[in-house]
Amino acid sequence: MDLNEFRTQILDDMHYEASSNRTSPQEEFCAFFARELINADEFEDFEQISYEGVGLRRRMLRIDGYCYSEMENCLYLVICPFSDSQEIQTLSATTAEIHFNHVQAFYEDACSGFIQKYAEESSPGYGLAFDIFHKYQNVAKIKFYLLTDMVMSNRIKEIPSKQIGSAVAEYHIWDIARLKDLEESKTGKEDITINLKQFSLRGIPCLAAGSNDDYAAYLCSMPGSILASLYNTYGGRLLEGNVRSFLGVKGRINKEIRKTILVEPDMFFAYNNGIAATASSVKLEKGEGNLFITEITALQIVNGGQTTASLAASVLNDKDKVDGLRKIYVPMKLSVVSPAKATELIPNIAKCANKQNKVSDADFFSNSPFHIRIEGFSRRIIAPAINGNQFGTHWYYERARGQYRQDQAKLTPSEKRAFLERNPKAQMFTKTDLAKYYNAYLQFPYQVCEGAQKNFVHFADWATREWEKSDTEFNEDFFKRLVCLAIIFKKVDWMVKGASWYSLGYKAQVVTYTISYLFFSIEKQADGATLDFRLIWANQDISSALEQQLGIIAEQMYKLLVSDKREVQNVTEWAKRSSCWEHAKLIDIPLSSSVKDGLVSRIRSLEDHREARKEQRLQNQAEYTIQVVNYGVSKWKAVKDWGVATHIFNPVDISFLNIAIAIERGRIPTDKQSCRIMQVLEKAHKEGFIEKT
Repeated sequence: MDLNEFRTQILDDMHYEASSNRTSPQEEFCAFFARELINADEFEDFEQISYEGVGLRRRMLRIDGYCYSEMENCLYLVICPFSDSQEIQTLSATTAEIHFNHVQAFYEDACSGFIQKYAEESSPGYGLAFDIFHKYQNVAKIKFYLLTDMVMSNRIKEIPSKQIGSAVAEYHIWDIARLKDLEESKTGKEDITINLKQFSLRGIPCLAAGSNDDYAAYLCSMPGSILASLYNTYGGRLLEGNVRSFLGVKGRINKEIRKTILVEPDMFFAYNNGIAATASSVKLEKGEGNLFITEITALQIVNGGQTTASLAASVLNDKDKVDGLRKIYVPMKLSVVSPAKATELIPNIAKCANKQNKVSDADFFSNSPFHIRIEGFSRRIIAPAINGNQFGTHWYYERARGQYRQDQAKLTPSEKRAFLERNPKAQMFTKTDLAKYYNAYLQFPYQVCEGAQKNFVHFADWATREWEKSDTEFNEDFFKRLVCLAIIFKKVDWMVKGASWYSLGYKAQVVTYTISYLFFSIEKQADGATLDFRLIWANQDISSALEQQLGIIAEQMYKLLVSDKREVQNVTEWAKRSSCWEHAKLIDIPLSSSVKDGLVSRIRSLEDHREARKEQRLQNQAEYTIQVVNYGVSKWKAVKDWGVATHIFNPVDISFLNIAIAIERGRIPTDKQSCRIMQVLEKAHKEGFIEKT
């Protein structure tokens, strides 16, 4: 796909989303671009706002979004010029400078208090300006981002950083060509190549620690000064995304690490567990009997993010006390993995490296059993046909980034039309969408409002705990309930955007609080009855009575969020507080009799739940039989021979392996036997059995 085709496809999607969501193509483009940069670890999160005005000295002010990185103490400010033209436009250096001046003027006028004096208090621009004045004037770094559907002129080279107050200001342009490169990259990230000689004369000393066809391992003594410099230069992009999100939830600086930095820096190597990292390639040089890494590409710290962030923070916060971290060295285990194997091996490296931490498997990558099961449901379960259609459709779960687009990439035009008919764009949802829908249902709107990545970590913790208790809870009914929540979410989003009382923004927060309040009010007022998800699934829509009820709730939630009595000025920050939800629960909004009549009794709900769990249990057992058969008799023989030779298996284990081997005589194990056989295989893997390919 060439750049014109890529851009046309993106713009078509943006116009479709805008017509569906009652927004503008520019709003949808900015939101889409920001999501891609979050997935690529460029942003930690993103709060979309739209503000234009005139500032001091008649300067134009404009901003389209922002986020703040606590770990980096960095404020990201975004402007999104959108040409929406049929032909690709060129972004000249002059035009880029004008746009950067607009967003920089917003920051400077917020610092001076000018915006707060003249802007409407309930507007998103006022809330951000208030926070800049009170919270973000002492940030270490400001990163200005220009996101556009234009192509950057070849004359634009590196844009030099400059000082704004005490902060270093950086300027980043992401044009449509750079977005295309990002979309087509194998890792879904823009790889960074670091010349380590810029940070040290020779690079990093290392010791080769083994290799095979898939990866090479090195043990390194990483100077603390270099690690801090790398982090302060590249920021959270060096931290694997889920590790970064985990740190964002748990806190930035470890007090014990800081104490060692300040009091016993020469003991840091001995006291610290070190860091684990991955890379796609390195360059090595020999010098004075040692091996040095001089260049590294796609460095990702998969364990030790807190160590890294603490060292970087100490350079900024304790500059006069740490002597440039000269005495500090950090043990580093570096695994160099080829891009072809990265998606397979890096998740396992990260998962194993973090076993000592309370980071759940679901916090990591998209290949966990939970996500695989939801994906399976989304491809198999067909939603009822509606609006006169003669066929049902799928609610497509995008388990891995870019899956939906990739599934269409090699299709002919007619095949693509058929795919889109069966898998409509409006019915595609991602991991972070799933977490948003379900956490609102679980009545955690303040967590949802923390942003997609942080909310996903909260959801992952919950999902992992529930999966460990009983994975049968995640069954077909769970998937259908999830789809119903998506239907409700999209309906409320559409309603709020068109409501007469809505004008100033905060739609995402209003929608989330509205849905949480609906389930809170049902729980409080309906004597154990629950929403009839089966009816919503059958109609692929909500009733008019429920729609009216949600409209009433939404207006009250909006009034709560923008009320003068809110605890903090910035509405988006207010929505992130649990106390905001406690205030919402004090509002009395009676359920209408029509809504109550449409609920289902607790008894029927429990019966449906038990039946769904039973069906999932049977399905799990059937899947085990399929796995045993597909594994192959020759492999089962290899497992048995290895176990007998190593004395790992007991007689019962061997008897179940003999049942698997008997498949060559046409004897298929029962579902229960297959479950036990797979447990024996899991035991073998844990004890060190390695399958030969």
